[in-house]
Amino acid sequence: MQTKDAHLAETGQAPDKPNIAGELIIPVLGVLFTIYYIVTVLDSPWTAQVNAFMVGSLLILTALIFFIKKIHSLWGGVAILEISPLAVSNAMRSNQLRFTLLILAYLSVLEVIGFVLATVLFFFLSMCMLGAGRRPFLKLLIAIFMSLIGYVVFILMFQTRLPKGPVETILAGLV
Repeated sequence: MQTKDAHLAETGQAPDKPNIAGELIIPVLGVLFTIYYIVTVLDSPWTAQVNAFMVGSLLILTALIFFIKKIHSLWGGVAILEISPLAVSNAMRSNQLRFTLLILAYLSVLEVIGFVLATVLFFFLSMCMLGAGRRPFLKLLIAIFMSLIGYVVFILMFQTRLPKGPVETILAGLV
C-alpha cells in the first residue's frame, strides 16, 4: 500500500485508512525515557522513588492504552502501519525529529552542566522550536521559572539526586 502523500499525489484523494506510524514515535520515546528515569532513581531516597514510580506508572499506563487502541485499529482494518522512504525523508525534516534530537541532547548534557541549566536550555529551545522563535524573552523567563520549580520540587523537597552543575552549587549556597 502506498503512503498517504503518494496516494494523494496520484489520485487527488486522501486514502481511506490513516497511517499511524508517525503517531507512535513520541509515545515509544516517552516510555523509553520513563524507564530510563525510573532506573536512575533506584538508589535515590524513597520519596524520589515513589514519585518516579507514580508519574512513570501513569505515563506507561497512558501509553499502553494508546498502543492498545492503535493495535485495535490495525486489527480492525481501520488504520495502516507503514513506513515508506518518502515518509522517512519527510520525517528527517520535521519538528518531531528536531524535538527528539533535542531530548537526546538534553540527556547527554544533563550530567555535565547539571539539572537546572540543562532543563532551562531544553525548555527554552523546545518552546522556541515549537513557537517558531516568537517571543524568545518570554520563553526564556518561562523556562527559568519552570526549571526553578523543578529544582524546588525535586531537589529541595524530594531530595532527588539529580546531576549538579554550577547553578545548583550557587542555589545551594543561597538556600
